[in-house]
Amino acid sequence: MSTGTVNTLLVNSYAQNVYRTGMTTLANIEATRPQYIAPVMQRAASTYYIEEIDDALTKAWITSQEHADTLALKTVDDPQNRPPIEYMSAEIVSTS
Repeated sequence: MSTGTVNTLLVNSYAQNVYRTGMTTLANIEATRPQYIAPVMQRAASTYYIEEIDDALTKAWITSQEHADTLALKTVDDPQNRPPIEYMSAEIVSTS
């Protein structure tokens, strides 16, 4: 992986487009801007839940090696598993 100056907005956009929408791949990014691969993987690791990264693998948006590399970058402070949805009780919901 090459090093160089990276634009934070592009890193965020690339991470979204690879891991959440599948509009591009890390291979495509590496072909034109190899210095973005490490920051994009780090952004995904520090921002997305494990289930979102798993979903990108399931949909073949990332390879199994990219999946493993991304998960290896996660720290205990990063989001891990999506918290369960808690619904409000009927007494609290107001219709007025």
